Amino acid sequence: MIPVRIPDGYASRILLPWALALLSAHMLVMMYHYWMDDVPWLVRQLIDLDEENNLPTWFSSFLMLNVAGLLFLIRKSTDAWRGHWTLLAAGFFLMSVDEVAGVHETLNTATDTLWVWPALALVVLLGLWFLPFLRALPRATTFRFILAGLVFVGGSIGMEIVGDPMDADTLVYNMTVLVEEGMEMMGVLLFAHALILYLQAQHRTPTLHVEV
Repeated sequence: MIPVRIPDGYASRILLPWALALLSAHMLVMMYHYWMDDVPWLVRQLIDLDEENNLPTWFSSFLMLNVAGLLFLIRKSTDAWRGHWTLLAAGFFLMSVDEVAGVHETLNTATDTLWVWPALALVVLLGLWFLPFLRALPRATTFRFILAGLVFVGGSIGMEIVGDPMDADTLVYNMTVLVEEGMEMMGVLLFAHALILYLQAQHRTPTLHVEV
């Protein structure tokens, strides 16, 4: 048995400030770059939300890995809907890998079809499959899960569609990226917060003992 402690306010007090700092850094650097003077590319690349292999990419991957871990804890501590919890955990783990590896960006360059359309169809199918699972959860948890999903999908798919035809070398496009990535981060943080509240409600303690 391994004791796992989840700090109080982990998502809101620890992870959220870092997300806001990275989003603010992107906004301020891009505003300075387009309104005042050129910012060296190496500086912009380090915090540009539209780039890969930088601080925001690492943080987004870290967020998703956190969620995968929380889902794994729930899956290990319950006998109900284990297949659904397992699929969610695996999905977030793969998304954390994709965030760093950029698999969907690579696929997008290999086809004329924007990746968001197949992704949207997959989201709809998964949503239908998860309906009984959501109905079985406490009402507050269901609401939090749906809200987190809408925020995340609205950013990752909705804002991707909005920004796709734009000129990438403009402030408007970079502010669109800010909204897109911000919604993705906030969606994952909302989901992490919902999972922590669910764990605390189920076990009446932030400390869990998980068999591994």
